[in-house]
Order: sequence, then structure tokens, then C-alpha cells
Amino acid sequence: MSVFSSARKTLLCSTAAITLGLLSTGLQAKNTIGVGVGFIPKYEGAEDYRALPSPIIDYKNGNFFISPRAGLPSAGWQTEITNDWSAGVFLGMGLGRRASMSSHLTGTDRIKFHGNAGVFTEWRPGNWALGAAYYQALHNGYGGVAEFRGSYQVWSAAGTTFRVGANTEWASGDSMKTFFGVKQHEANASGGRLTRYNPSSGFKSASLFGTWNQELSQNWNLVGVLGFKRLLGDAADSPIVEDKTSVFGSVGVTYSF
Repeated sequence: MSVFSSARKTLLCSTAAITLGLLSTGLQAKNTIGVGVGFIPKYEGAEDYRALPSPIIDYKNGNFFISPRAGLPSAGWQTEITNDWSAGVFLGMGLGRRASMSSHLTGTDRIKFHGNAGVFTEWRPGNWALGAAYYQALHNGYGGVAEFRGSYQVWSAAGTTFRVGANTEWASGDSMKTFFGVKQHEANASGGRLTRYNPSSGFKSASLFGTWNQELSQNWNLVGVLGFKRLLGDAADSPIVEDKTSVFGSVGVTYSF
């Protein structure tokens, strides 16, 4: 199996990356590496789930970082505007999708694994963590997505930290058509499962989640995420969607240094 084929298999579903990405919100301001296992839908809107192992990394050296941005592993450059406000740019990965992932996708075109380029800002006043990001696919016609996220630390005692949060995503017309649209030739090839569908730009999803961090020692931590996601608007009405609401979660072990 090639490196790119392996990467596509690991990154088939964005919720897995989002799930593990949320873990960094609850970790201390240290460099962190680890491994986790997440359960997620096979694709956005699928009713079937799968479990996927995934690395956890949150590394910073000066202005350079490697960490989740807009829900996916990425590398970039950030600057501290104030003590609790930062902004930056990043390069990340965009997920692919194959018709073989589900019989409900029969006849649909392959969405290729691709790169993303984006900008972000984060504000962390006290127990709050607020952020916004926009990333554009580095593939013609795949469009862009804006994410807005917030979380609040509700508990921190005896080495245990718990946060609750929410996020929502807005997708451009090209992005909605790529991931939720159905072209006429796809409908024809679906054997009657799908009908032609041409979605417009708009908010595509909203999520609520909780993150948990338990210190096992000075450097080792047990981390977890549990949440649910609801597709919205034209995304929710897509013929490829089997279930508008999904659950996601993960558990992992990290080492901070």
C-alpha cells in the first residue's frame, strides 16, 4: 500500500480529525504527542460508523506549529497579538471520499485527497477558548469552509479538566456541491438511489461536545471527547445523507514535554 493510499484510509472521515483535534483544547500549554482511537460515521451523513486509530500532536516552536486547525492536522505560522489573542496561517489536509465507502454512494464521483490553505484567529480569555478559521481547498472546484468554535472550562480539580463547547461550519457553494451535491451522471449511475441535487452555500453543520483530560503523571494524560453533530440546511437535505445527526467520540493517551 502506498503512503498516499494509507493516508487516505486514515483520513476518510473529517469527524475523526475533529474529534482528536478537540482534545488539544483541553491540554496544557505544552508540546504534546500521543495516540487515540475515535468512532465516527463513515462519511458526513452516513448512518454506519467505524473506529479509526489516529495520532495526536500539538507542537509549537517559536511561531511555527503542528496541530489541528479547522479540525484537521496542519502546520503553520502564528503570532501572539496579545497574551490571550493569536492569529496565523496554516497548510493542512483535505479529505477524500470513494463510492465504495457505502452502497448509498453508488455512482458518485471520487473526491480526491487534497491540500488546504487557511487562516485562523483564537482568543482565550480566562476559562473561555474562542476561535474562527477559514480554509480553501487547493483543488479546483472543491471550495472553502469557515469554522466558528467556542468552549468553556467548567471543571478543573485534582488533575481533572472538563470543557464543554460548540462549533458550526459554513461551506461555500463549491464545497457544498462537492461533498453534498449529486450531478446528473451520478444520479444515472446510482441505480435509482440518488436524484440530481444542486446545493447552495450556507451553514452545513453544528456540533456540541465535551472534552476531558485526566493527568496520570507530570507528563502523561488520558484524554477523551464525546459529542454530537447535526447537518444543517442544504447539506442535511442532500440525497447522499442517511442520518442528519451523528455521534462522535474518542479516547487517547498523550505525553507532554
